[in-house]
Formats: sequence, C-alpha cells, structure tokens
Amino acid sequence: MRVVLPVLLLLLQVAVPFAQAAFYQWTDAQGVVHFTDDPDKIPPKYQKKARQLDISDQPAPAEKEPPAPQASPQVSPPKAPIPEGKGEEWWRQRYTKLRGELKTLEGGLAQKQTELVQLKRKRTIYVRARDREAVNAMQAEISADEARIAELLNQLAALELEATREGVPAEWRR
Repeated sequence: MRVVLPVLLLLLQVAVPFAQAAFYQWTDAQGVVHFTDDPDKIPPKYQKKARQLDISDQPAPAEKEPPAPQASPQVSPPKAPIPEGKGEEWWRQRYTKLRGELKTLEGGLAQKQTELVQLKRKRTIYVRARDREAVNAMQAEISADEARIAELLNQLAALELEATREGVPAEWRR
C-alpha cells in the first residue's frame, strides 16, 4: 500500500496535462454557433468547418491600462455668433412671452375643465335653463382656450424654426 499511493500520485501528475478536453466550434447554415467537446457530435457537413478551440486553465494576460489622458488647459467655448437683425434680448423675450402665455392657458384650462364637470352635474340635477347656458359658455371658453393653445404651439414651432435658420444659440431660446 505504501508503494501504490506514491505511484498513483505520480500517474495523476503525468496524466493531468493530457486529460484536457478539446472543444470544437462550428456555425450551421442558419448562422447558429455550436460548441462541443465530442468531435463525433459534429454533423458530417460541418466537419471541415469545425475548428478546435484552445482553452487553457491559465488566466488571460491582463491588458495594460491605457495611459491616463493628460489634462488640457481650460478653453472657454467660443462665443456664439450674434445673428443679424434681432438681438439676444429680443429672442429671449419672445420665447418667454410665448411660453408664459402657454403655461397660463394650460393651467387655466385644467381648472375650467373641472368647473365644466361640476356645471354638467348641476345641469343634470336641476335641469334649469341657466345651468345649460353656463355649460355652453364654459364649453365655448374651453374651445377658445384650446384653439389659442394650438395657435401658441404653432407660433412657438415657427419661432424655433426661424431661430434655427438664423443660427440663434440654444441658450437664447430658454
């Protein structure tokens, strides 16, 4: 028994390097990549295209880190060219005016729609002529507000198009 154990250990050390399995890879007609460790499992028509993969237990060598980028001196961005005709203040005021009116109308529209729901409930309950008139008036106001919002959105889009065409910097459009 004393001799058997050292002989077995010696055989294992010699046999381990030879026991590494080979892996094979091939791609079928549909483009699917297949892997196997048994060359008999490779279909005959792909036998010639199959390739043996080199797989070892050794870790891949670590790649060298790329050198850190050197700090470049701070360069301020070039000033935007001033479009001819209208100045920065005009563009800023125009955008602010359109967006402000749009925000006000949208906020009031939500409130008017809530009020319209309440008026419709009243009309259903009391069935009075003045309730019907109030509902009709509120619907007319909401329609007018929705039309004005659509008009403002169109004006804003046209202004944006004009600003792009004239090369107005983005910070002027805020």
